[in-house]
Amino acid sequence: MNKKSIRYRPQRAIVPIGLSLGLLWAIFTFLVYPNLSLIHTTMMPQGLFDPKPILNIVASDRAMGSLGNSLLLGGSLTVTVAVLGLFQILVLDYFHIKGSRWLAIAYHSPLICNGMVLVMAYNFLYGSKGFVTALVPGLPTSWFQGFWAVLIELTFAGTSTYILFVRNSLRSIDNQTIEAARNIGAGKLKVLTKIVLPCLKPALLAASIIAFIGGISALATPQILGGPHFETINTLIYSFSQTLTTRNYAAVLAIFLGCITVVALLISIRIEKKGQYLSVSKVKTNLVKQTIRSPRVRIAVTVAAHLIAVVQIAPLLAVIGFSFMPVTDLYAGVFDPSHFSLDHYQAVFESVAGIQPLFTSIGYAAAASLVIVLLMLWIGRLITKQSNRWTEGIEFALQIPWFLPSTLIALGLLMTFNRSNPLVGGTVLTGTVYLLGIGYLILVTPFTLRMIKAAYAGMDGTLEEAAKNLGASAWSLYWKVLFPILLPLVLSVFLLNFIGLLAEYDLSVFLFHPFYQPLGVVLHAATSPEADPQAQMLSFVYSVLIMLVSTAAILFVYRQQR
Repeated sequence: MNKKSIRYRPQRAIVPIGLSLGLLWAIFTFLVYPNLSLIHTTMMPQGLFDPKPILNIVASDRAMGSLGNSLLLGGSLTVTVAVLGLFQILVLDYFHIKGSRWLAIAYHSPLICNGMVLVMAYNFLYGSKGFVTALVPGLPTSWFQGFWAVLIELTFAGTSTYILFVRNSLRSIDNQTIEAARNIGAGKLKVLTKIVLPCLKPALLAASIIAFIGGISALATPQILGGPHFETINTLIYSFSQTLTTRNYAAVLAIFLGCITVVALLISIRIEKKGQYLSVSKVKTNLVKQTIRSPRVRIAVTVAAHLIAVVQIAPLLAVIGFSFMPVTDLYAGVFDPSHFSLDHYQAVFESVAGIQPLFTSIGYAAAASLVIVLLMLWIGRLITKQSNRWTEGIEFALQIPWFLPSTLIALGLLMTFNRSNPLVGGTVLTGTVYLLGIGYLILVTPFTLRMIKAAYAGMDGTLEEAAKNLGASAWSLYWKVLFPILLPLVLSVFLLNFIGLLAEYDLSVFLFHPFYQPLGVVLHAATSPEADPQAQMLSFVYSVLIMLVSTAAILFVYRQQR
């Protein structure tokens, strides 16, 4: 019996050792090596450090101008998103404003109509061939182009961070703290500025960092709404990456952008470690909405809240309406419901060419979301059960995509695997259907690991001990006791990853296979002035389908949180 046990143990050890080696290979091959290879190829093309690409970039007025535009956009978004986002969450949860249910629906619309769908909606509403541009006589075709157009679109898109995260911090404030301040004579304005806003400080600073990073790394919005005179660093990276002679300059700019992102995220991590400034009373009471006593201020806030709501939800409603309109009505600025039809929907579902982008994106998004959830269930369990330098190193390596913009990740993969590479068995991955899937896995790795690790850490250890005492095997313990507890969160993470990848553009535009274009690339192509009118109308159908999936996923996630 003992001899059999001794022989069996090495056999059992083969599986975890093999999995660990496979994990190390995947981390090095797809997370570490592409970035090191990109730096080596760019900075040391002949084996020695060559400062020429950096000096050429620094000496280029176009490159420095795009870098300045990105920093200007990021800094401006930090302010505009903070002002608008804070106003929205105060209107929803702090002040008593009429029509709060309608306002909540409108303010949540960026969670449903976002990314490439939202940019496309703004373009066809206010762009050179937009509905509003055609509707208003004498309005210049370029009136909604440049810095201000990009800033407005990204500002309204960026409020989703406040709705998702900062709003939770506001709701967690103990109302007893506010009442205590009121009892000692503090006015409502003083309570807001001295009690409420300081409690939100960590969340506000973290959200500001997210807005800044979103601004400096924006690609689709400046490409479509920036016009010919507003170019950002990411649009220049994309332009340089299209030719082999300038691809090294694209890599240098991507490294610049990566360095800026790393600094911003390090600041965010430092802020996060400071914790939350919230009340710690034993029995917390829910936040009670405050009434604005001044009639003038109350009317002004109410009007502003509803005007913002209309602007916020207009792109979503426009996309739905445009999907039923004939293309002639769209270009003429005519809104006539009697002309509505299901022709565009029929065109999507009745032809292979029409349905292929939808199936392509669903396939990529579903596969990447499923694979990453399964991997992170194992890795998250490993990290929480075995806290040592080995697992800490794995966790740090898997967080690398947090610190890198999508363009840098894409260029690293594109330039590393464009030739035979022994790390992947001598295969050339560039130009294949696999590289985009790998890129999607990299994008969603940090978020998935963070959520699943937090779920493991929050589980009651007594359940596991009780199951062990009853003689449950490790397999039965995990799948019959732990996994059912994790399942709601696992499904939520899967769905959030799925809807995030469904219309992804920034990475897809570099890595997609020309025969299998994902929805993000198709939607972007539809915004081109040279695009086929029928293709433009089909893009609205794709957008509606994306929003329906996003709505169902978000409703499911909210129900799981209750």
